[in-house]
Amino acid sequence: MNVGMLGEQHLARVGETVTMIFEDREITNVEVRENSGRLGNALRGLGIGEDDVVAVTMSNCPQVFETFGAIYAIGGTALPILFVLSADECRFILEDSGAVAVVTDVILLAKILEATEGLEDLRHIIVVGGEDGERTLSYERLLAESSPELEIVDRDPDDVAILMYTSGTTGKPKGVMLTHENLITGAESAYLANEVTRAQSTLVCLPMAHIYGVGAMNAGNYSEIAETKAILMRWYDPEECLRLIDKYKVNFFPAVPTMYSLILNHPDADKYDTSSLEDCIAGAAPLPLELRRDFMARFDCGMRQLYGLTESAGMGAILRPSQEWRDGAIGKAYPNMELAIFDEDDNPLPPGEIGEIVIRGPQVMKGYHKRPQETEEALRGGWLHTGDIGYLDEDGYLFITDRKKDIIIKGGENIMPMQIEEVIYGHPAVAEAAVIGIPDPTYGEEIVAYVALKPGQEATPEELLEFCRDNLPSFKQPREVRILETLPKSSIGKILKRELRRELG
Repeated sequence: MNVGMLGEQHLARVGETVTMIFEDREITNVEVRENSGRLGNALRGLGIGEDDVVAVTMSNCPQVFETFGAIYAIGGTALPILFVLSADECRFILEDSGAVAVVTDVILLAKILEATEGLEDLRHIIVVGGEDGERTLSYERLLAESSPELEIVDRDPDDVAILMYTSGTTGKPKGVMLTHENLITGAESAYLANEVTRAQSTLVCLPMAHIYGVGAMNAGNYSEIAETKAILMRWYDPEECLRLIDKYKVNFFPAVPTMYSLILNHPDADKYDTSSLEDCIAGAAPLPLELRRDFMARFDCGMRQLYGLTESAGMGAILRPSQEWRDGAIGKAYPNMELAIFDEDDNPLPPGEIGEIVIRGPQVMKGYHKRPQETEEALRGGWLHTGDIGYLDEDGYLFITDRKKDIIIKGGENIMPMQIEEVIYGHPAVAEAAVIGIPDPTYGEEIVAYVALKPGQEATPEELLEFCRDNLPSFKQPREVRILETLPKSSIGKILKRELRRELG
């Protein structure tokens, strides 16, 4: 078993065909396969093989697909890293994972050089569009010097194919180990759930370093229709989305609610022909009912939603095209997956009763990298305990009523408040800090920081915002800082974020 075989099987079913369009250039499945083979042979030539971890961090481009395919083929473990992370965040992931190589691009090279300085395990930095240097290797040169013929190694179903880091309740990212079986069964479930009956022209603006994007990439290989293709965007831009929908007659669009909101409210949306758009699917964050209603009305299309976690290969619940919409519901369990609701003692609850959402199926992770206790806790009793709260109705529709503790979901990305708080605490005037999320019509949630100053110290909200801008990636910067005399606390001194949310009304 090897998830890399999905591409081979797709090629055997449909033959050579245009599988991707990137920056208006057509790319065939044969080209992707050959370049994957060349890179796989090059990696082997560098001494990289089975179970070695290779990081992939770059903006969306065909080389991302090629690199994933190459890593799978040689039996390595792919390590996707979001390109928006800071050098320090990248360094933690690279060091914790034991990555031996990084494939990146010239846009991110300076950050990766900083992040990898002095890492003992990291031996190679391969740069798309770059040159050979003291610490770098040219991606294009490696391909030019390598054969496209590469045999895909057989792997056990339980071997790790992807190590994907996600924020945990401790604030430190956790490496989710997804196996070849997890990815293959997840891709099949996603394909079946979308009930594909004819050629899809899919707009892909999701980052390929997010489980949502990885899942979409793998599911596409299950298509039996040669005309199906991905319209790949380097990164999200609402007007470029509209242009691509118009030009390539996009009919399927997976995205996060923030992306839909920005398109809906774009002042030039009416300049483009979007009549081809049929099926939109929202994931990674709650879909407001008002946004769904307004988007469907303006663009005359359908809109569904899904729920999943990195720990379950992006699977959980989804509304299939053939299922009826129910206000407030996500949908039903994916094919070959079970959903249940447990009480605090891990006893199953009947329909309508609120408890913790748990998931079981072959899509569920092997565990957390180097974290056996957290793995045992998350997978106790053979179920993935999501930490999310909700209920199932009599027909199996899932309703989510709360999310994991204090995690903020902004634009579909999970943000741990603790990571922002740690930065704010670095300001010399700050005594206490607490970060919460508040509802936002565009991003789903926005970030607000509450601060209490040290006695005798002075700082303005504007100064603290500037400090955050200097020390945090843009998507983690608070929109607002509020200064209080003291932050509300429990009897044991724990800051009560629920009181801060109440203060916001």
